[in-house]
Amino acid sequence: MFKKIFATILLAAVLIVVGGQTNRAEAYWGVVINCREWISLRSYRSTEAPRLATIPLGEWVWIYNNTYRDGFLEAEYNGIHGYVLEAYIRYVKE
Repeated sequence: MFKKIFATILLAAVLIVVGGQTNRAEAYWGVVINCREWISLRSYRSTEAPRLATIPLGEWVWIYNNTYRDGFLEAEYNGIHGYVLEAYIRYVKE
């Protein structure tokens, strides 16, 4: 719980510092669902792409506001930028 609160505060601070210089204003939180244990954060939009990280079930992920027709979403997890399958993400509106 503390980790999520700290991550949220840190992200808010980054957004304030960076301001309009990034597309994060067009992003939102998502939660990992519909998997047994974890999903893969991939280096590019393919299930064959190298895995950059695993994201556990129920974990929060920063999702950029673009969906590709191949079912992938651009995402960031623990400071690592990559791609996840949209079928495993539930959008969280603030």
